[in-house]
Amino acid sequence: MFKVQSIITSFGEERWMVLHNNGEPVIPIMKFIKHKDSLGKAPNTLKTYCYHLKIFWCFLNEKNKDYKEVDISLLTAFIHWLRKSTDDINTIYLNDTKKLAHAKRTESSVNLITNCVIEFLDYQWRSGQILFNVKSKVTKEVHNTRRKYRKFLDHITHTPTTKINILKLKESKRKIKTITTKQAELIHIACNNIRDELMIRILYEGGLRASELLGLWIEDFNINDSSITVRESKTQAGEKRKVYISNETMNLFQDYIIDYHTNDVDSNHVFINLKGKNKGKPMQYWALQAVIRILSKKTKIDFTAHTLRHTCATHLYDLGMDAGIIQKLLGHAQVQTTLNMYIHPSEETIRKHWDEAQQHRRMRK
Repeated sequence: MFKVQSIITSFGEERWMVLHNNGEPVIPIMKFIKHKDSLGKAPNTLKTYCYHLKIFWCFLNEKNKDYKEVDISLLTAFIHWLRKSTDDINTIYLNDTKKLAHAKRTESSVNLITNCVIEFLDYQWRSGQILFNVKSKVTKEVHNTRRKYRKFLDHITHTPTTKINILKLKESKRKIKTITTKQAELIHIACNNIRDELMIRILYEGGLRASELLGLWIEDFNINDSSITVRESKTQAGEKRKVYISNETMNLFQDYIIDYHTNDVDSNHVFINLKGKNKGKPMQYWALQAVIRILSKKTKIDFTAHTLRHTCATHLYDLGMDAGIIQKLLGHAQVQTTLNMYIHPSEETIRKHWDEAQQHRRMRK
């Protein structure tokens, strides 16, 4: 029905298009994507918009509806469809030639897709393409007060309000997994080749996102101080930041470049395909997923690339590194993001800090 296609612009930048089966672009979507691109949205964000809106277009096609006919009831039906559908459109790739096993969407995924569609429809309304003001219909204001009592003169004070999305699903809180140092070693040992070993080491030691890892160029590695400059990131705070790796990992990088980046490789990207018809070309996200899936099965350790990022932050914190430094290494704009979402102290660490605090507040006999 529809597909997302990666293209290279005249400026040498990668962008994505949503196409019909006949190769023609889906014009309403592409106008929205161009608008967001003009506003400086990150390439990965634009790619995500394309995949989310492709899903919406598949729904409209299945229901024989036009996007200009959208109302609350159709959006509600879309959310229900997202929760029940197990089509391969749930899988995100840079091309549509590879497919993973079907997976049920989480509430978080449904909310992300729905928010993208609402943003798209709001753009169409502001452009005069549709009459339905979707944002005004799906949001309501609620008072920000949970007080069980009323203060004196409370009736004349202004109570602040917050706009909430009435279509938003309640998201279950997921406990983020991390792995132990021993498990990280087992994964490292299980790697089939020097490239996979290097990827695992950088994800674990540097705490990079998967997209940041795959976007690295050879010149981003500084041998003198064993550092890597992150070229591309999903956030402005993450771009051009410097992360550090061990000397062993930097030596491994040099060995890998000598062995695999031969004269017939026409790419500056560090991580390339080692075999097949795309040999020598930059690795895609699905290829990294495949490597991790094999290692996970081989070691019987359930992990993802993002697990290694969380593990990096947690282990650095356990070893005494300040949260503000970890924030800079991970490329977060706010230290609160690092503390709330990326640091998961173990029971041993919690007990250790409790014992240390107890020494200072122990009561005398």
